[in-house]
Amino acid sequence: MTFPLITNYCLPDRVRIGSQSLRCVLLWHSMADEVAAIAAPHLQRLIVYCTHPTEAGRAFKVNIGYAPQLAVLGYLDTTHVLQIDNTIIKAGVTKVSPDAMVPSIKVLALKVRFRVAEEVRTLLSFLRCFPEVETLHVMASDNHTDHYDDPGEVKARDELNSTFWQGVGFLKMVLGRAVLLQKVIVLLADPDPITVSEATRKLNPLASKRMWANKTLRKISLEVRGRTSGPILGYNQASDLSISDPFIS
Repeated sequence: MTFPLITNYCLPDRVRIGSQSLRCVLLWHSMADEVAAIAAPHLQRLIVYCTHPTEAGRAFKVNIGYAPQLAVLGYLDTTHVLQIDNTIIKAGVTKVSPDAMVPSIKVLALKVRFRVAEEVRTLLSFLRCFPEVETLHVMASDNHTDHYDDPGEVKARDELNSTFWQGVGFLKMVLGRAVLLQKVIVLLADPDPITVSEATRKLNPLASKRMWANKTLRKISLEVRGRTSGPILGYNQASDLSISDPFIS
């Protein structure tokens, strides 16, 4: 069973999931202050998309309690408050107790502004809570939009000198530490062929085996792609449990 909360406006302001049958919950273009998987033994997917707190200056909270089958989570924003069990995950945390880990998560989507140091530290702290992730999506943003075609979004041509390159340091860290990493895809928003070519050329050094912690791969896979403007996630793919990774576009 799927429970979608679409264009909700503050009622309820706290979404508490306590169901034996729910497998998918979506907060879609809504206003709420918290989503909490309190007692959801069969919940497999939790999607938060274009959802914001009810008041300016308040942080949206994602609370993961009992959800042993939760495998897909996103978009978890670095401005969100993440609570796992009874632990609030804060920026700068370098050690996470087993009680604050969710090993069931296999697909994780995060959103971060790399130009904000505190958010980068939060990103790293969040990642420590999901030790068994197999596919990680990281959306680099310069504002609070969830659309590539929003007037405030950084376009691909500008990204080569701003958001895009602010995330390269994070990418280098991932390559150097993820010993099981097999493939990296860098996705540019609505680029022209020249932009893709320039990004590919500048990222080529990262395709060297010496940059990767995984030394068992015969061939390194680092690819730069473009995608058209528009929403980064569609409702149909987000709610379809037959699609193992709804964040692939």
